[in-house]
Amino acid sequence: MLLYQVIRNHIQSLVAEGRLQAGSKLSSERALQEQFNSTRITVREALARLESEGVIFSQKRRGWFVTPDKLKWHPARKVNFNALAQKQGFVPSTEVIEIQSPSNTHQVSHHYFDSKPVYKLTRARYLDGRGILIEEIYCLADRFEGLEQQPLNGSITQVMEHSYQVNVSHEKCEISVTVLPDRAAELLEKNCGAPCLKVQRARYDEHQALVDYNIEFWLHDAIEMIIEGK
Repeated sequence: MLLYQVIRNHIQSLVAEGRLQAGSKLSSERALQEQFNSTRITVREALARLESEGVIFSQKRRGWFVTPDKLKWHPARKVNFNALAQKQGFVPSTEVIEIQSPSNTHQVSHHYFDSKPVYKLTRARYLDGRGILIEEIYCLADRFEGLEQQPLNGSITQVMEHSYQVNVSHEKCEISVTVLPDRAAELLEKNCGAPCLKVQRARYDEHQALVDYNIEFWLHDAIEMIIEGK
């Protein structure tokens, strides 16, 4: 057995046996080097394997931690992030990163909104204080005039319903595996090139008109998708 496998199995055992609890911090890379008489490269290979398996996660300048429970999500269902998280015992929160003035320079404007001006809202979403998701929300400026004055750190769906009388009736999702864009990695305190799930979501009203178009970047170890069929 190669040394990185020995280190990987040792940490995996600590987690499986409950000696390392969810959210707890691992020993530093230097301490692991000394414990196993190893090199930094070998230790990082072991940690990278565990991270790719979703057992641990890293945060810049903070170290390595045991991955918490995953948020269980049904991608084919319309859900409220906060309500879903709370139902599963998490404490959710949302940070508004930026809302840009209406513009038709975005690719999304040309592809989905007939080149009309759209808002671009960027938010970070958290579970128990850990950033797990960066989302970009695009919607027509003339349909949601004054959106920047609305409370945007909660449910956008509720804002649309209560302030604009626009109801989302159905949606279409495309899910792919990729890496975090640089800006998203920075906001989530991850290294560039970290893996993620990219969800592109088009939401429609009862008249088949596009309400908004969302691009979401989820940490791969923070979410568990459940799909039910007949």
